Amino acid sequence: MKREEFKQKTRELLNELIDYISKLEEKVDEIAEDTRDAYRERIDYLKGVKDKLSLKLEEYENIADGKWDVVKDSAADFFVSVSDAWKENYAKVADAFKKEDAEE
Repeated sequence: MKREEFKQKTRELLNELIDYISKLEEKVDEIAEDTRDAYRERIDYLKGVKDKLSLKLEEYENIADGKWDVVKDSAADFFVSVSDAWKENYAKVADAFKKEDAEE
């Protein structure tokens, strides 16, 4: 993965995650009380993923061009793991809403 491609994809993922977290926080009062704690835990987890992603992006943006070749594989692995983590949690939260919709 090229450095600029990594930065662009990471920024896009970060923006998607920020938007998604905002939407989740708006809906927290719409779900059943017995599932709110689990829902909030997922939101907190996603916030942690967002913070980690933001820090890594900043870290990689400040790496000298010559050092990029050394860290690009770990940057790509990090991007994939963060992407997978938030998509997995997205699915779990989406399932919670499906259960709520089915019960209504």
